[in-house]
Amino acid sequence: MPAWTASIAAMRTPSIRRCRAGNVRALALVLLAFAAVATIGYFFTPGRGKPARRVLVIGWDGATWDMLDPLMAEGRLPNVARLVARGASARLESTKVPISSAAWVSAMTGKGPGEHGVYSFFEPVDESYDVQLISSLSNKTAPLWRILGWHGLRSITFGVPVTFPPEKVEGVMVACMLSPFDADYAYPKALTQQLRARGFVPDLGAWRERQEVTFERVREQLAIKEQILHEMLREDDWSLATIVFKDLDVWCHRNYDGRTDGPVAPHYELLDGVLGRLLETVGDDVDVILMSDHGFHPYQRSFFVHPWLVQQGFAVAGRAEVQLPPAPENLAERRATEHAALLALLDLDASVAFGGVCEANYGGIRLNVKGREPRGALEPAEVEATLARIEKALLEWRAPNRSEAVVRRVYRGAELYPGPYSALVPDLIFELDPTIAARSEPAKVPYGEHARAYPDHSLEGIWVTAGPSFLRVPERGAVAVRDLAPTVLALLELPVYAEMSGAVLRGSFARKIEPRVVPEADDPAARRGYRPSPADFAETDMEEVKSRLRETGYAQ
Repeated sequence: MPAWTASIAAMRTPSIRRCRAGNVRALALVLLAFAAVATIGYFFTPGRGKPARRVLVIGWDGATWDMLDPLMAEGRLPNVARLVARGASARLESTKVPISSAAWVSAMTGKGPGEHGVYSFFEPVDESYDVQLISSLSNKTAPLWRILGWHGLRSITFGVPVTFPPEKVEGVMVACMLSPFDADYAYPKALTQQLRARGFVPDLGAWRERQEVTFERVREQLAIKEQILHEMLREDDWSLATIVFKDLDVWCHRNYDGRTDGPVAPHYELLDGVLGRLLETVGDDVDVILMSDHGFHPYQRSFFVHPWLVQQGFAVAGRAEVQLPPAPENLAERRATEHAALLALLDLDASVAFGGVCEANYGGIRLNVKGREPRGALEPAEVEATLARIEKALLEWRAPNRSEAVVRRVYRGAELYPGPYSALVPDLIFELDPTIAARSEPAKVPYGEHARAYPDHSLEGIWVTAGPSFLRVPERGAVAVRDLAPTVLALLELPVYAEMSGAVLRGSFARKIEPRVVPEADDPAARRGYRPSPADFAETDMEEVKSRLRETGYAQ
């Protein structure tokens, strides 16, 4: 029985007795107790039995085989090693660029950024060069928990990026690191107070609040989160539980060096212990997927896109000094400010291109097109020729005193990620040498080497499967991050939507599964199912998101 349930049961009878005596304070306690019971009604719904099929997805944000393999070889990750031994593993390809927002939304929807509408943690503000923080409303298509809800199946969703504000679900949802700490970041709403009372915070990093992230802080928050998860998972009426541990990514951004004797390895060991205990809680009859959204790498070199564009004549430097407010300390505000500061250094009336999202060894370039951008300098008729010129210049460019190519490949964004939201994707996406990080922040020169490695994402993440529905395969395979959603739906014997560009990983199944691939419009449950609208989310929550950005002076 969850700890909070015991406390409610203990207070019920005496509270009623005092209420009958006219004690107003006791009446308030009774009402609070009933509210708490309603909050955790998820755990005690009469008539719901254990589903025939259940799937547990555990996400280690930023995990890489570059760390897992040597740590397993040293015997330091026994639970991951056992999972791999009884199932299969694969190298996971993230989105290009490999960033948590686009990657996790792709995993949860089975679609690419051009199909679901999320490519970064920020999205453009209409008719301006400004950006604003994304929210769960930025995802324009159905994620797994909503599809399950359409079919009457319960889910547990905990810590998955791009889930704030949380939507009404069949089950329970605890939102991600983009959650303001003082907002209702869980569904049912009152669950937030239960979590807050236990010391849980939705973000171990600095997206919303300035925090000192120490290993002890990591350990403390993991312990709180693990206890809550055990209580949720012990109630076996859920069909899908999706749990993301974002703290690994936060820790790696500060400390990753790729060494098993470095500061990140103990964090992997902590997560391995949590993994083993969670697997004991759910039992052997649950299918398990352990995955990451991308990997990590210590980069010794960097390529800065904006000075390169200026150097090559595709952008024109503007005023040397621009008056801007101090950069806020939390990331949600600071990155919007940095974006504005970067563009302020360019003469946009004379620049035909500017930099887009950069992460890992992938970066983006957006054209400054007349009629599309507010101060467009490029005629629409010149778009194709300009794209070809920039692509050629990227592929031919060499760093000072080096002969090897810096840029390995260039993609057209709308071709790489087609769909109704492909306009959110940069016009060009370039892939660098895997030892070079793509950077969008201001710099004087396009290329630099670091005395101390720069920790950032890499394209390749991890994928491990085990359980009654999965084969044991010793060879390591290959999957794409968007393969998760269609594979989970097939495991749960639910329709897989034809609109999903991810694949059902049929070759990994140990039992006969014939996925039912149908257009979403032909699924009766989808046609009559719940779809959230902005009105379903607390206006105070959305205003919190907007007001924090308005304070920077750059987001509307």
